Amino acid sequence: MERAHLLFVLLLVVSAEFQVKCVQAKEGWFLHVTDFHWDYTYGSQDWSCNDNVSNHGLYGDYWCDSPWNLITSAVEAMKNATEDRDADFILWTGDNVLHVGDDKVNIDINDQILGNLTQLLRTHFPTVPVYATYGNHDYYPHDQFPPHNNELYNRTLEQWKSWINDVQQEDNFRKGGYYTVKTTSGIRILALNTNLYYTSDKVTAGLTDPADQFSWMENVLASSNASNEKVIVTGHVPPGMAPPLGTRWMYEDFHQKLNSILYKYSNIIIGMHFGHEHNDNFRVFYDEQDKPVLGLFMAPSVTPWRYKIPSLGVTGKAHNPGFRMIKYDQSTGRHLDLIQYFMDLPESNRMQAPVWKTGYTATSDMSIPDITPASMDLFVKRMADPNGADFKKFYSWRFTSAEHPSIGVCDQSCHARIHCNFIHSSKKKYDQCVNLLTSNATPISLVWFYMFLVIVACFMNIL
Repeated sequence: MERAHLLFVLLLVVSAEFQVKCVQAKEGWFLHVTDFHWDYTYGSQDWSCNDNVSNHGLYGDYWCDSPWNLITSAVEAMKNATEDRDADFILWTGDNVLHVGDDKVNIDINDQILGNLTQLLRTHFPTVPVYATYGNHDYYPHDQFPPHNNELYNRTLEQWKSWINDVQQEDNFRKGGYYTVKTTSGIRILALNTNLYYTSDKVTAGLTDPADQFSWMENVLASSNASNEKVIVTGHVPPGMAPPLGTRWMYEDFHQKLNSILYKYSNIIIGMHFGHEHNDNFRVFYDEQDKPVLGLFMAPSVTPWRYKIPSLGVTGKAHNPGFRMIKYDQSTGRHLDLIQYFMDLPESNRMQAPVWKTGYTATSDMSIPDITPASMDLFVKRMADPNGADFKKFYSWRFTSAEHPSIGVCDQSCHARIHCNFIHSSKKKYDQCVNLLTSNATPISLVWFYMFLVIVACFMNIL
């Protein structure tokens, strides 16, 4: 009898351990890296630099695009980050060519830059699939992605073919630079060429459906919905309104069409990951009942390059290079956490050695259970006060934890433009939100307004 009891206890222990391992096995990680912008002239001709650089740091300068030392260091840091947590896949969301006029580059140079970076990632991650998408600077002439087959699409496909690993999707890539694949755990990746919708692309202006990407998206998502597949959407140019200027990156008709598709299939889209903005940012999409249904994350860039817009008298703030890892449930795709890494650029240049640090871990530093739309909405509401601790933390993270005079303090107008970007994807509502927060509403009244909404929501649930 005693033996039977011991055996029973042993079975319970083994069963519990097995269940724990099963639960743990459902959790996976993936990497997201974006906007390398390799300046192969850094230190000689400085083609990308927006100001004079008297002391060229080994790992770059805030005024310039990335030297090769920075790029290799970033990929090595990505590899180091996977020592304790394997990456199931990598999202690489484009913009690899330096910020320079078309007179300085050509299709061969752009192709070579893409090839060098492809090989770098393949060397460091030989067994990890990379789901890569174009950035607006990757095409030649820059921004002018055509809605049909061309030489660059063909050349890039030869380099990315083994990652895509689907003959049918190769035709889509040749047609418009987009494709879809399923991960080993069954999550579908929808890799878009949203550069086709970019307001700087004059080739697609006025078209209804460039490269038939919208109709293809609808078909893929409808099929995924019928098959109960969960989907991660990725690309370069994101939808929504971007601070600090309230920029809508896409033509209005394309923007509305894309958003309508995303909303239509929000029940199966479990995360959206883009680049382009260089700063750390996110947006929450709400349905007609103001329920958060979609989460969009923009990863900060590897390049530390600061923009200048002389016509508007606007200059970008300093920011450190970065990349991130996202924790997710492999069976449901639910996004569980996010770890943001950054290089301390000044310290790395002083030490003559790369100094990579953890900027934040979303669940612990944002005090949220996961990074689903509902949780990110909670964090947004806590950032309603521009003087609150939560918003101050985010404002630092936005510039990848850079400590630089250009960052300064975020005043009420600055806060309004960032806060409204979190919650409004249309220009009309974004502008109304900014006007409200910069005119009549005070931080305290806004906090009380959110508290009122929470009380009403609770009351409605009780009823």
